[in-house]
Parts: sequence; C-alpha cells; structure tokens
Amino acid sequence: MPELKRTYRLFSALFILITIPALTAFGQDDFFQFENGEIEEITEESLSSDDRIIYISDRWKFNTGDNPQWAQPEFDDSEWTYASTNLSSADLSFIEWEGTGWFRKKVNVAEEAAGRAFALIVDRHLGASEIYLNGKKIFELGTYSPNPENIEPYSGNERPVLFFNEGVNTIAVRYANPLTVEAEQFFGYTGFRFLLGDWQTRDSQWFAYITNWTGISMFYTGILLTFWLIHLLLFVFYPKEKRNLYFSLFTGGLVVITYILYRMEMARFTVDSLFFIRFAFFLEIMVLAFAVRFMHTIDRSQNVWFSNAVLLFGFATGVAVWVFPSELIWLREVIIIVFIVELIRLLIRIFRQRKKGVWIIGVGMIVFVFGLMMSVLINFEILSGNVMLINVIGSGLLILSMSVFLSKEFASTQYNLEEKLKEVRTLSDKTIEQERINKEIEIEARLLEAENDRKTKELEEARTLQLSMLPKKLPTLDHYDIAVFMDTATEVGGDYYDYSVLDNDALLLALGDATGHGMKAGIMVAAAKSYFHSLAKEENCIAMLKRMSQGLFSMNMKMMYMGITLAKCRGSRVEIATAGMPPVLHYRYKEDDTERITLKGLPLGSGVNYPYAGREVELENNDFLLFMSDGLTELFNSKRDMLGIEKIEQVLKGAGDMKAADIINLLSRIVENWSGGKEPEDDITFLVLKYQS
Repeated sequence: MPELKRTYRLFSALFILITIPALTAFGQDDFFQFENGEIEEITEESLSSDDRIIYISDRWKFNTGDNPQWAQPEFDDSEWTYASTNLSSADLSFIEWEGTGWFRKKVNVAEEAAGRAFALIVDRHLGASEIYLNGKKIFELGTYSPNPENIEPYSGNERPVLFFNEGVNTIAVRYANPLTVEAEQFFGYTGFRFLLGDWQTRDSQWFAYITNWTGISMFYTGILLTFWLIHLLLFVFYPKEKRNLYFSLFTGGLVVITYILYRMEMARFTVDSLFFIRFAFFLEIMVLAFAVRFMHTIDRSQNVWFSNAVLLFGFATGVAVWVFPSELIWLREVIIIVFIVELIRLLIRIFRQRKKGVWIIGVGMIVFVFGLMMSVLINFEILSGNVMLINVIGSGLLILSMSVFLSKEFASTQYNLEEKLKEVRTLSDKTIEQERINKEIEIEARLLEAENDRKTKELEEARTLQLSMLPKKLPTLDHYDIAVFMDTATEVGGDYYDYSVLDNDALLLALGDATGHGMKAGIMVAAAKSYFHSLAKEENCIAMLKRMSQGLFSMNMKMMYMGITLAKCRGSRVEIATAGMPPVLHYRYKEDDTERITLKGLPLGSGVNYPYAGREVELENNDFLLFMSDGLTELFNSKRDMLGIEKIEQVLKGAGDMKAADIINLLSRIVENWSGGKEPEDDITFLVLKYQS
C-alpha cells in the first residue's frame, strides 16, 4: 500500500482537481530521520529556528507487550530494540507488533531549558496512548485500555504541555492501535510522531493557523453556498434548464468537500481521517461526474443517454471506491483522469462549435490549470508562493466562470424574449389596426355575421386581391425572355410586379415593394397597380414616378410608402428608373460579369418633389437584367448573416446561356439553401429580363 506521502499527495490532487483550495503538503514519513542514540539534547539553541520547534528523532526504544513498570525512568531498557514510532510498513517487518507496545526516549535537558513549558506537538497519531514523564502519567491521547474493544483513538483535540527537569528525563509512551491493518492501508503507517516546541509560540501559531484556515474555509464555503443556492433556485423555478441543476450539484459537492478537508485538518492524521478520506474519495468522483454532466448540457449535441450513463457510471464507481477504498484506489485515479480528459474534450469541441460565451469557461479553465501547475511546482519547492491562495484563486475563477457563463446564457435568453415581446407588441399593434380596418369593411360590406369569420374571410379576400393584381402570365415578345419569382412572408404581402405592353412592341415592367405587410400593404399595392396602368403611356419613367408618388401621397396612407423600379424596353434599349429599391443587375454576356445600376430615390408617397434619376442601358445578345426587392438581398441564414448582393453577383457568373426561367430556378435554390427552408422574414421577389437579338 502507498505511504502517507503518496496518499496525501493523491488527496491533494483530488482537492485541486475539483477546485477546492488545497493546503500545503503534509509532512513526509522520512522527514528528519535521526540515527539511533541513547539521549537527545534539549537546549535553548534547539529552539533557535523561526518555527521554534525541536525535531526530535522518531527512533525510540521499543518493546511489544504491556507492563506499567516500563514507564519508570530507572527501568533497564537496554535489551529493547530501536524502532520508528511511525510504525510504517517497513518498521513492522522488523518488530513484533501485536497492537500494543511501549516506546521510551531519554532527553538531556539543559539548565536554561528546564522548567520551560514545552508543547508536545502531535504530528500524527493513529491510535490511543498514555504519555509518561519520569514515571508519572501526564497525558492520555484518546482512551487507552488493555481491551482493544474499549480503546478510543485520539481525535486531535488535546495540546499536551511538558515541563522537563534539568538533566536526563525519560519519556515513555504506552501505545495501542486496534486498527493497524486499515491505518496501514490508508496511510502507510500505524503509529505516531511527536515534536517539541515552545509552548507560547506554538499556541499562538496554532491559533493563527486555525483562525486563518477557518476564515478562509468559511469565506470559500460562503461563496460556494451562494452559487449553489442561486443556481438551485434557478432550477427550481425553471426545471427545464438542467444546467443550473448540475452546476448546483457540482458546487454543493465542493461545499461538502471543503468541510471534509477542514475536518481532516482538525483531525491532523488521526483515525478520524479514515472516514473523511473515504467520504472524499466518493465525492471527488461525483463532483467530477457533475462537472462532466454540466459540460454535456452546454454541448447539446451530446446524446442524453450517454450523458446520463456517464453520471450513473460515476456514481457506481464512487460507491465501489467508498466500499473498497484501499483496494480500488487505482480505479479512483483512472476515473479522475478519464473525467478530466472528457472535460478537456468537451471544452475543445464546444470551442470548435464557436458557441457564444464558451470563452468565459475557457478562461476559467486556463487559470485553473495554470494554478494547478504553480501549486505542483511550489509543492516540489521549484517555485515559492502560497499554494492555498493560488488554488483558491484558480478554483474560484473556474467556478465563477461557469456561473458567469450560465448567467450570460440566462441574460441572453431574457434579451431574446424581450425582443420577441417587442415583435409581439408590434404585431399586436398592426393587428389592432388591421382589426379596425376590417371592422370598417365589415360594417360597409356586411358580409360576415361574426367577428372571427369576418377577419378570416377578409384576409382570404385580401390574399385573393393581391394575387389577382399580379399578372396571370408574363408577356411573350420577340427578343425578350421573361421569368419571375415571388415568395411572400405573410398572407398579404407588400411585393408587387406587373407589366404593360405599349405601342410599337414597347414593354413597360414594374417591380415594387410596399412598406410593411398585411392589409395596408395590399391596399398600397392595389393603388400602385392602378396608377401604373393609367400612367403607362407617360413620356418617360421619371415622369411616371413623380405622378405616381403624388397620387399615393394624396391617399393619406399614414407612413405607408411604395418602392418601385420601372423599366421601359424598346428593342435593345431599356430605360430604368427606381424609387427606394435595390440596384438592378445588368449581366453582360461577353464579359460574363455583372454591373450594378444604382439609382437613389425616395419611395413613392412621401409628398416630397424628389428629383428622381433614370438611366438607359443597351442590351446585347444574351444579356439580361435582374430586378429584385430587398427581401432577396436581406435574406438571413441561421447565423443571422444576410445574403447580400455580392453573393447574387457570384451566382450569376456563367448564367449567360441559361433561359430566364433557369436563372430564376438557380436563384430560388440559392434562397432555399441560404434560409435553410425557413419562412422568409420579408417578401422576396425577383424578375429576369433576358434579351435575345
């Protein structure tokens, strides 16, 4: 079985790995070993070190059995053998240990040290003992009894004080440990170790140490309890968010481990430590299992059955290690490594998925690992520093980063909900306005008997009206190949396209976009269609735009406007004018490239006498023009990226030999792929006019 040194370092590794501040490394078994000697000197110079401690040898005279006369200073122990009071595995192989024995040591106390109050520092003590000084029993650590069933091991609360006489003094220890096998399995030794120190210095140091350790433990526990309570309540109030549950279980486990380590520090390598170590072995696995399950909830692509199996596996192995701690200590170490590797794998996977906010946990993990490395280097005396402070900072930042990530996710969800509520309010306002209009129509038309039926029928009629305003088919003219695509965002959309065949085989095309959607947009489209056909014979497109704008403004539609592109085609020449619409793309077959025709202008109906601009283009064989509404360029994908006009231009390269309908199909597939099949947020309309000489 491992020695105490290895056992404690493994436990310290546990403590660091589950983000609980670790203490500095415990003493090692071979620390300050001395050669065999009859008498040790106790002088004032012995206390000259800063810690005011005398590291007396752990090699004492030893004899197995039990005889109270062995405590007397005049007893002849020359036949006794030397043995380490640690009673390590190696020591037990050289002596006959049956659970009870006596240890004796003689010290020569100088005159200046006589009568001084010396603290008997119990560095470790795994059984019960009676301590004799010069034949007189002065202390009992635990409850000693010749009957092993009545022995109560030392619990670490007493702080013995010795007063030596000048000259040779005999210290005798009557020691028993009924749990020799279990103690040896856990710690690698089954005995005790005593040091001597200045009582006043030791008392003040011990008080300061306990105060400091208790304060830090309470402070850290308070922080953990705060995180635990907040996220537990978040889960209670919203059970669907399982991340809060697993994070609260994670922090709750850390609270318990913090308490266990505090109790272990108070126990100071006594038998009480056995229970706490067993409990810690179980909790370390469960805390890491909860951490892994928490990370699985962040990476939602993980299979739920696999995640729950990981949690169940952690619980099963934790119980097994609890029941057989010494036999399965290797399993505990393997499980810790497996869980840590899984945490790192999940963190890398989430980083690759570019999940928002995951960098917060990444920063906490980096600081935590850096603190772990610093602690190891300090424990091996490669660097100097405060291990406890470093681990508090590292583990604290990791927990804080997890909580901040969850809080950010919660805030993001709230923000999205607020945005949705704003949209709902906006839609509600539009619905209220639409209801008012529908009610006026209901009164005038008296077509419906009930309010709900009236709304449904009115929307259907508006839909039918909008579709009826669109051409049933496109014109078939020499030299022109025309195709169009429309996908409305609502039942009554705001996009519109139309044509009018003029005298001398001239063709007038229109593609428009009314602001908003719904009934008012339909009315605006109906008015624009009426003006389009009545003004189709205007001298040029610019004059036509001005007159249409004046007419729409006179309708007093209240913040309703109409963007429109007009194109008058005569042979290979096309006159273009736009009002508040995206650029027209002119594909040149010879160059296999597109040109943007951008003409700025206010939408129609603004009441401003705006100086609209026009442009005439000359088409060559297989050239074509692409007219579009802003629903195409502003189409969003799942990442909220807009399609943009540049991608459309790239798609059109090499499309010169296609028919207009094929170009439309090509663009419609781009729309489908970019949106992922989702309903568009705005009407999408585009028209292709291809010239063939």
